[in-house]
Amino acid sequence: MTPTVAFYPTGARPRAVAVADFDGDGRMDVAVANGGDGTVTLRFGAADGALARAASVAAGREPADIRAARLDADRDVDIVVANHETSYVTVLANDGHGGFSPAPGSPLETGAQPHVHGVVVTDLDGDGWNDLAVESADTREIRVLRGGPDGFAAAIGVAVGTMPYSRIGASAPGTREVPAILVPGHGDRTVRAVEHSAGGPRLASLTLRTTSQPWMVAGGDVNGDRRNDVAVVETDAVSVWIASERGFDASPTIRVPLRGATEVVLGDLDGDGRDDVAVAPWDGESITLLLEGAMTTRTVRACERPVGLAIADVTGDGRPELLATCLTTDRLAVVSFDAGR
Repeated sequence: MTPTVAFYPTGARPRAVAVADFDGDGRMDVAVANGGDGTVTLRFGAADGALARAASVAAGREPADIRAARLDADRDVDIVVANHETSYVTVLANDGHGGFSPAPGSPLETGAQPHVHGVVVTDLDGDGWNDLAVESADTREIRVLRGGPDGFAAAIGVAVGTMPYSRIGASAPGTREVPAILVPGHGDRTVRAVEHSAGGPRLASLTLRTTSQPWMVAGGDVNGDRRNDVAVVETDAVSVWIASERGFDASPTIRVPLRGATEVVLGDLDGDGRDDVAVAPWDGESITLLLEGAMTTRTVRACERPVGLAIADVTGDGRPELLATCLTTDRLAVVSFDAGR
C-alpha cells in the first residue's frame, strides 16, 4: 500500500467531507463542509479520475459535519450539514445536476442545547424516508427529525442517560438488522444506542463502556463476518468492539493509543473484504490505519490536521481512496494506494 496524495482547494477551515454522485454522471463527487466561511465546496469527478470542476454553495453558520443522502421525493442525493454554535442543520436540495439550494424550511431547528457538532442520516423507523439526528449535550438527549414526503417533522428528544458529545453515528450494530443511532456518552464513558420502537425512538439496551471519554462512534464490518462492529474515538485512543453472535464483550477487542484522536471512518482500503479503520489526529500530519481485521497498524501522511475523513473510490479505478480535509491549509487531500497492496 504505497500512497500518493493529490490536493484540491476548498473553502476556509474545511471540517468534514461526504462523497456521492451528485450530478448523476456515474462518477463520485465530493462535498466539503467549510467551517471558516459557511460554505460547502463541491468537487465533481471527471473521466480522468480527477476532481476537476468546483463549485461553492452557502451552508449556514460554521458547518461542522456533512452527510450526503436522498432526503426528498425526487431521489437525487442531497446534502445536510450541522451548523456548529447553533441548534440548526442546513439541508441543501439537489436539482439533479449537482446544483444545490436551501430545501423548504431550511435551516431546520433541532432544539439541541447548547449547539450541534454532528448530524447523522438514517432511516431509523424503516418507512423508506431518511431521518436526521443530532446530539444535545445539555439536555442529555438525541434530537430526531423524522423524514417524510412533506419534509422533516419537528424534532423530538430521546433521553440517553448521559451527556452525548460530540459526533454520533448510525449503524446496525452486532446482529441487528435495522439501523440504530450510536451515541458517544461523554458524561459516563459509554456508548449507547437509540433504536426505533412502536412508540417512537427510544434508548436501546446496548451499552459499551470505554476506558476514556468517547468523542465519535462509527460502525462497519471489521472482521468480515457480516456483523457490524463498532469503532470509538476516545480521548487519546481508538477502540474497536468486534461483534459476535451474543453481541459485544465488556471490553474492546482492540484499543490503540493515539494522541489527539479526533475522527474515525471505516471502509475497505486494502481490498481484503473487511472494513479498515482510519483515525485522524487533531495535531500532526499522519492518519492511523488499522488494517487486516484491525490487527495491523500503519500510518499514512496526508496533511496538517487531517480531521475530516471519508473512504470512497473517487478516481474511478475500482480501488477506494482515503479522503481527508486539511483544516489549517484549506485543502482536501485524496490519498490513493497502489494496486500491489
